Amino acid sequence: MNERRVFDGVMSHVAGAGKVFANHRFGMPGRTATQHEDRLYPDNWFPFGNAVTTDPFSRRTGAILRGRPTDPLIIEANSSTEYWQKGAALVHTDPTGRNDADLPPNVRVYMISGTQHGRRPGVDPSPGPCLNPRNPHSATPALRALFLALEEWVTEGTAPPPSRVPRVVDGTAVMAENVRMPTVPGFALPPGANQIVPPVDWVDPPARIDNVYRTLVCAVDADGNEVAGLRLPPIAVPLGTYTGWNVYRAQPGELADRDGSLIPSARTKEEREAAGDPRPSLAERYGTRDAYTAKVEAAAAALVAERLLLPADAAAYVAASKTSDRF
Repeated sequence: MNERRVFDGVMSHVAGAGKVFANHRFGMPGRTATQHEDRLYPDNWFPFGNAVTTDPFSRRTGAILRGRPTDPLIIEANSSTEYWQKGAALVHTDPTGRNDADLPPNVRVYMISGTQHGRRPGVDPSPGPCLNPRNPHSATPALRALFLALEEWVTEGTAPPPSRVPRVVDGTAVMAENVRMPTVPGFALPPGANQIVPPVDWVDPPARIDNVYRTLVCAVDADGNEVAGLRLPPIAVPLGTYTGWNVYRAQPGELADRDGSLIPSARTKEEREAAGDPRPSLAERYGTRDAYTAKVEAAAAALVAERLLLPADAAAYVAASKTSDRF
């Protein structure tokens, strides 16, 4: 009522384009719609982001924030999984997926490249219910740096680094069917991204749904690692392929709800050739452990300089490179 700001700053992680279905009768805010789970649960509806866009289905124009003095400063981060499962690209594109949206100056958006939903350090990378080994790459070091950036934004007026997301204009945001993964024997490929649709009757859905938002994912390099976003050292100086998607062993035509994949690179050329792996081996890529460590150190230092990694986490990455059992 008094037009006073409630939150100075807000940080959101792994929300994708979804919202919380809470202020509704029989709402269950802990549920979320993915390709395999709660398929049409109503947690996705326009508008999806904070840039002013127009919904092609309702023709409504809007944004989550209204440009009021009470709007908080916002940092939104997502793992790669949210691009495959939760339409995260809709946060920074228009709903047609054909144009990048202009984010307001009080908003930053980051994709933490090559990470999966909810991953934290020390989690078991075994396949579990999935076909591919699960992704152990953690977004936590990036989130620590972004938390500090948000605090400095709120308390000192120091703006965070520019948003880091895949973009339509430079070809790094693409349709899922246009992602070209390397053909690695035994590595299951994605069946396509989860479709984001306008809300329907979840209990008694229509027999056919024609209205589908055009959602994009990040393009990948020859190793299958994402080329855009906030690329921490495990992606900038990779020991394998890290994705935000996986598939279930029992349902290989469905994305795993929360899991990504890891396919380690071969250690030597001989091992690579015997496996039929097109990706360079670690020996071919780096030569020696010292050369690998030097690249990790350079990648970490660049992120520290950009305020996207804390010095302590940079040192931890360098220390880990010196003891990795991959060499």
